[in-house]
Amino acid sequence: MYQEILENLGLSTNEAKVYESLLFLGVTTANNIALYSKIQRRNVYDTIKKLKEIGLCSEYSEDGVKKFKAIHPQRLLDMLKEKEETVQNIIPEMIKNYESTSRKEETIVYRGMDAIKNLYWDVVREGKDYYTIGARGNWLDPKFRNFLKKFDKERLKKGIKFKHIFYNELKDPKNPRHEITKILKNSKYRFLPKGFTSSCSIIIYSNRVGSMTWGEEPMVVVTISDKIAEGYKKYFEFMWNNCEK
Repeated sequence: MYQEILENLGLSTNEAKVYESLLFLGVTTANNIALYSKIQRRNVYDTIKKLKEIGLCSEYSEDGVKKFKAIHPQRLLDMLKEKEETVQNIIPEMIKNYESTSRKEETIVYRGMDAIKNLYWDVVREGKDYYTIGARGNWLDPKFRNFLKKFDKERLKKGIKFKHIFYNELKDPKNPRHEITKILKNSKYRFLPKGFTSSCSIIIYSNRVGSMTWGEEPMVVVTISDKIAEGYKKYFEFMWNNCEK
Protein backbone atom coordinates (compact mmCIF):
# COMPACT_ATOMS: atom_id res chain seq x y z
CA MET A 1 0.00 0.00 0.00
CA TYR A 2 2.77 2.44 0.98
CA GLN A 3 5.78 0.77 -0.61
CA GLU A 4 6.12 3.03 -3.66
CA ILE A 5 5.73 6.21 -1.57
CA LEU A 6 8.28 5.00 0.96
CA GLU A 7 10.74 4.16 -1.80
CA ASN A 8 10.24 7.64 -3.25
CA LEU A 9 11.24 8.99 0.17
CA GLY A 10 14.56 7.18 -0.12
CA LEU A 11 13.94 3.81 1.52
CA SER A 12 15.13 0.65 -0.23
CA THR A 13 12.56 -1.89 -1.39
CA ASN A 14 13.18 -4.14 1.63
CA GLU A 15 13.14 -1.19 4.04
CA ALA A 16 9.81 -0.05 2.64
CA LYS A 17 8.32 -3.55 2.89
CA VAL A 18 9.54 -4.13 6.45
CA TYR A 19 8.42 -0.72 7.72
CA GLU A 20 5.00 -1.21 6.15
CA SER A 21 4.81 -4.66 7.78
CA LEU A 22 5.62 -3.13 11.17
CA LEU A 23 2.87 -0.54 10.73
CA PHE A 24 0.27 -3.27 10.23
CA LEU A 25 1.63 -5.91 12.64
CA GLY A 26 2.49 -3.69 15.61
CA VAL A 27 4.98 -5.23 18.07
CA THR A 28 6.07 -8.42 16.34
CA THR A 29 8.84 -10.88 15.64
CA ALA A 30 11.24 -11.09 12.72
CA ASN A 31 9.53 -14.32 11.67
CA ASN A 32 6.15 -12.61 11.40
CA ILE A 33 7.72 -9.75 9.46
CA ALA A 34 9.31 -12.22 7.05
CA LEU A 35 5.96 -13.94 6.47
CA TYR A 36 4.06 -10.65 6.01
CA SER A 37 6.64 -8.95 3.78
CA LYS A 38 7.70 -12.12 1.93
CA ILE A 39 11.34 -11.32 2.64
CA GLN A 40 13.77 -13.99 3.79
CA ARG A 41 14.28 -13.87 7.56
CA ARG A 42 18.04 -13.27 7.38
CA ASN A 43 17.38 -10.25 5.16
CA VAL A 44 14.72 -9.01 7.57
CA TYR A 45 17.34 -8.68 10.34
CA ASP A 46 19.68 -6.73 8.06
CA THR A 47 16.82 -4.44 7.05
CA ILE A 48 15.67 -3.90 10.64
CA LYS A 49 19.22 -2.85 11.54
CA LYS A 50 19.11 -0.17 8.83
CA LEU A 51 15.65 1.00 9.91
CA LYS A 52 16.88 1.33 13.49
CA GLU A 53 19.83 3.43 12.27
CA ILE A 54 17.52 5.94 10.57
CA GLY A 55 15.05 5.97 13.44
CA LEU A 56 12.13 4.07 11.91
CA CYS A 57 12.21 0.93 14.07
CA SER A 58 12.65 0.11 17.75
CA GLU A 59 13.57 -3.21 19.39
CA TYR A 60 12.05 -4.90 22.46
CA SER A 61 12.73 -8.08 24.39
CA GLU A 62 9.84 -10.11 25.82
CA ASP A 63 10.60 -13.36 27.60
CA GLY A 64 13.93 -13.50 25.84
CA VAL A 65 12.36 -13.03 22.41
CA LYS A 66 13.38 -10.09 20.23
CA LYS A 67 10.44 -8.09 18.96
CA PHE A 68 10.23 -5.00 16.84
CA LYS A 69 7.93 -2.03 16.43
CA ALA A 70 7.59 0.79 13.89
CA ILE A 71 8.47 4.30 15.02
CA HIS A 72 5.61 6.79 14.59
CA PRO A 73 5.18 7.76 10.88
CA GLN A 74 5.75 11.40 11.86
CA ARG A 75 9.41 10.38 11.76
CA LEU A 76 9.13 10.31 7.96
CA LEU A 77 8.32 14.03 7.93
CA ASP A 78 11.20 14.67 10.33
CA MET A 79 13.53 12.85 7.92
CA LEU A 80 12.34 15.04 5.05
CA LYS A 81 12.94 18.17 7.12
CA GLU A 82 16.44 16.98 8.00
CA LYS A 83 17.23 16.38 4.34
CA GLU A 84 15.76 19.76 3.40
CA GLU A 85 17.86 21.53 6.03
CA THR A 86 20.97 19.74 4.79
CA VAL A 87 20.30 20.85 1.22
CA GLN A 88 19.43 24.40 2.28
CA ASN A 89 22.78 24.68 4.04
CA ILE A 90 24.71 23.92 0.87
CA ILE A 91 22.39 25.55 -1.68
CA PRO A 92 24.05 29.03 -1.50
CA GLU A 93 27.46 27.55 -2.29
CA MET A 94 26.02 25.31 -5.01
CA ILE A 95 24.26 28.29 -6.63
CA LYS A 96 27.48 30.28 -6.50
CA ASN A 97 29.37 27.44 -8.23
CA TYR A 98 26.58 26.95 -10.78
CA GLU A 99 26.38 30.63 -11.69
CA SER A 100 30.16 30.98 -11.92
CA THR A 101 30.36 28.18 -14.50
CA SER A 102 27.13 28.88 -16.41
CA ARG A 103 27.43 30.56 -19.75
CA LYS A 104 25.46 33.74 -20.31
CA GLU A 105 24.26 32.39 -23.63
CA GLU A 106 23.36 28.76 -24.13
CA THR A 107 20.64 26.43 -25.40
CA ILE A 108 18.76 23.91 -23.25
CA VAL A 109 16.45 21.16 -24.51
CA TYR A 110 13.55 20.08 -22.28
CA ARG A 111 12.05 16.81 -23.51
CA GLY A 112 9.17 14.91 -21.87
CA MET A 113 6.50 15.89 -19.35
CA ASP A 114 8.77 15.93 -16.29
CA ALA A 115 11.31 18.08 -18.11
CA ILE A 116 8.58 20.54 -19.13
CA LYS A 117 7.60 20.82 -15.47
CA ASN A 118 11.22 21.69 -14.68
CA LEU A 119 11.00 24.41 -17.30
CA TYR A 120 8.00 25.98 -15.58
CA TRP A 121 9.69 25.84 -12.19
CA ASP A 122 12.46 27.81 -13.89
CA VAL A 123 9.81 30.41 -14.76
CA VAL A 124 9.02 30.67 -11.04
CA ARG A 125 12.70 30.91 -10.09
CA GLU A 126 13.32 33.68 -12.60
CA GLY A 127 10.23 35.55 -11.35
CA LYS A 128 9.67 37.49 -14.58
CA ASP A 129 6.50 37.91 -16.67
CA TYR A 130 5.76 35.14 -19.15
CA TYR A 131 4.69 35.61 -22.78
CA THR A 132 3.41 33.08 -25.32
CA ILE A 133 2.93 33.36 -29.07
CA GLY A 134 0.71 30.66 -30.50
CA ALA A 135 -0.57 29.37 -27.16
CA ARG A 136 -2.61 26.17 -27.51
CA GLY A 137 -4.06 25.65 -24.03
CA ASN A 138 -1.64 22.83 -23.25
CA TRP A 139 -2.13 23.57 -19.56
CA LEU A 140 -5.36 21.57 -19.88
CA ASP A 141 -3.55 18.37 -20.82
CA PRO A 142 -4.75 15.71 -18.30
CA LYS A 143 -1.12 14.98 -17.36
CA PHE A 144 -0.57 18.64 -16.57
CA ARG A 145 -3.68 19.75 -14.69
CA ASN A 146 -2.51 18.81 -11.18
CA PHE A 147 0.84 20.44 -11.81
CA LEU A 148 -0.90 23.62 -13.02
CA LYS A 149 -2.47 24.16 -9.59
CA LYS A 150 0.90 23.93 -7.84
CA PHE A 151 2.69 26.04 -10.42
CA ASP A 152 -0.01 28.72 -10.55
CA LYS A 153 0.07 29.06 -6.76
CA GLU A 154 3.81 29.73 -6.78
CA ARG A 155 3.57 31.95 -9.87
CA LEU A 156 0.99 34.19 -8.22
CA LYS A 157 3.10 34.43 -5.07
CA LYS A 158 5.91 35.85 -7.22
CA GLY A 159 3.50 38.22 -9.01
CA ILE A 160 4.35 36.73 -12.41
CA LYS A 161 1.92 37.92 -15.08
CA PHE A 162 0.89 35.98 -18.15
CA LYS A 163 0.33 37.39 -21.63
CA HIS A 164 -0.92 34.82 -24.13
CA ILE A 165 -1.51 35.20 -27.83
CA PHE A 166 -3.69 32.15 -28.48
CA TYR A 167 -4.34 30.44 -31.77
CA ASN A 168 -7.63 31.68 -33.20
CA GLU A 169 -9.56 28.43 -32.72
CA LEU A 170 -9.39 28.86 -28.94
CA LYS A 171 -11.60 31.93 -29.31
CA ASP A 172 -14.58 29.65 -29.94
CA PRO A 173 -16.42 28.94 -26.62
CA LYS A 174 -17.30 25.50 -28.00
CA ASN A 175 -13.63 24.58 -28.23
CA PRO A 176 -12.75 22.42 -25.16
CA ARG A 177 -9.56 24.40 -24.68
CA HIS A 178 -11.37 27.74 -24.60
CA GLU A 179 -11.53 27.13 -20.83
CA ILE A 180 -7.87 28.11 -20.56
CA THR A 181 -8.81 31.73 -21.24
CA LYS A 182 -10.77 31.76 -17.98
CA ILE A 183 -8.85 29.72 -15.42
CA LEU A 184 -5.47 31.51 -15.41
CA LYS A 185 -5.43 34.42 -12.96
CA ASN A 186 -3.33 37.55 -13.45
CA SER A 187 -3.39 36.76 -17.16
CA LYS A 188 -4.22 38.68 -20.34
CA TYR A 189 -4.76 37.18 -23.77
CA ARG A 190 -5.45 37.95 -27.41
CA PHE A 191 -5.87 35.82 -30.54
CA LEU A 192 -3.93 35.33 -33.75
CA PRO A 193 -5.89 35.76 -36.99
CA LYS A 194 -7.42 32.69 -38.61
CA GLY A 195 -5.07 30.64 -40.74
CA PHE A 196 -2.00 31.18 -38.55
CA THR A 197 -2.06 27.90 -36.65
CA SER A 198 0.99 25.65 -36.43
CA SER A 199 2.29 22.84 -34.23
CA CYS A 200 4.76 25.22 -32.57
CA SER A 201 4.41 27.80 -29.80
CA ILE A 202 6.95 30.38 -28.65
CA ILE A 203 7.48 31.22 -24.99
CA ILE A 204 9.42 34.19 -23.62
CA TYR A 205 10.40 34.92 -20.01
CA SER A 206 13.32 36.60 -18.32
CA ASN A 207 16.26 36.24 -20.76
CA ARG A 208 14.89 33.00 -22.22
CA VAL A 209 13.11 32.19 -25.49
CA GLY A 210 11.68 28.74 -26.13
CA SER A 211 10.21 26.98 -29.15
CA MET A 212 7.66 24.42 -27.95
CA THR A 213 6.00 21.45 -29.61
CA TRP A 214 3.42 19.36 -27.81
CA GLY A 215 2.60 15.73 -28.61
CA GLU A 216 3.16 12.35 -27.03
CA GLU A 217 6.54 13.69 -25.92
CA PRO A 218 6.46 17.48 -25.53
CA MET A 219 9.70 19.33 -26.19
CA VAL A 220 10.97 22.87 -25.68
CA VAL A 221 14.26 24.22 -27.03
CA VAL A 222 15.20 27.22 -24.88
CA THR A 223 17.82 29.79 -25.81
CA ILE A 224 19.25 31.87 -22.98
CA SER A 225 20.34 35.25 -24.28
CA ASP A 226 19.58 38.80 -23.16
CA LYS A 227 19.69 40.14 -26.72
CA ILE A 228 17.54 37.41 -28.25
CA ALA A 229 14.96 37.61 -25.46
CA GLU A 230 14.76 41.38 -25.78
CA GLY A 231 14.24 41.08 -29.53
CA TYR A 232 11.45 38.52 -29.16
CA LYS A 233 9.72 40.67 -26.56
CA LYS A 234 9.59 43.49 -29.12
CA TYR A 235 8.14 41.10 -31.71
CA PHE A 236 5.61 40.00 -29.13
CA GLU A 237 4.49 43.57 -28.38
CA PHE A 238 4.04 44.27 -32.08
CA MET A 239 1.91 41.13 -32.47
CA TRP A 240 -0.02 41.91 -29.28
CA ASN A 241 -0.94 45.35 -30.52
CA ASN A 242 -2.17 43.92 -33.83
CA CYS A 243 -4.03 40.83 -32.63
CA GLU A 244 -7.72 40.36 -31.85
CA LYS A 245 -8.98 40.92 -28.32
